[in-house]
Amino acid sequence: MVVHWLREPAVPVQFRVFRMKPKLILFDFSGTLAYLRSFDLEEFFSYLEKFGLIFLTEREKEDFIKLCQTLWGWAKDWNNLSYRLLKNYIGKPTQSLVKNLSEFLKEKIIFELYEDVKEIIDLPFQKAILSGNAKFIIEDLGLEKFAKIFTPKETKFLKPDPQAFLTPLKEMKTKPEEALMIGDELERDLIPAKNLGLEVILIDRENKIKNSPVKKINSLKELKEILGP
Repeated sequence: MVVHWLREPAVPVQFRVFRMKPKLILFDFSGTLAYLRSFDLEEFFSYLEKFGLIFLTEREKEDFIKLCQTLWGWAKDWNNLSYRLLKNYIGKPTQSLVKNLSEFLKEKIIFELYEDVKEIIDLPFQKAILSGNAKFIIEDLGLEKFAKIFTPKETKFLKPDPQAFLTPLKEMKTKPEEALMIGDELERDLIPAKNLGLEVILIDRENKIKNSPVKKINSLKELKEILGP
């Protein structure tokens, strides 16, 4: 693969000086550190019919996706996620059915790290990941080597519930005003964190949010400039 390096835009002056040196940086996972490789959604639902999971309307498909997102954070592996999904729709599934769905999901649901993640690994701050995604996915990408991982299994809550943010702060002995939250969703990641007293930064790689109510960056590379020497 050929990687083309592009010159990063200059960091706006108002972002060069940060009000405090954070004791802890909390990162969201999906959309912030990693992205889901695209796949054909219709093909996905068509294949699910082989497992007795038949969804005829868009509402039914949306409900299934929401269920996946809800169960995702508590699943310990692909088999466990598959069992939970099948149990919700067809009762007690066979081991064979669970195994086949597990292999299918593992093949289709693939996360990849953004290229700029390497820029934050050596930042001289405590780092943690606060995510609603499955812990085994995050660990498979090697992120546990530089950050402590918090999923619903650890926090017992899903963002934007305030307790989802307070659990990692408590465990890492950090006050809200000593922490920085970085995420790609205002309502889910940043507004609730800001309401608790955390500093927050929106990462908006495609510059979709024109009038952000919080500090905004387009790349994780900009964090070094924001936090300063």
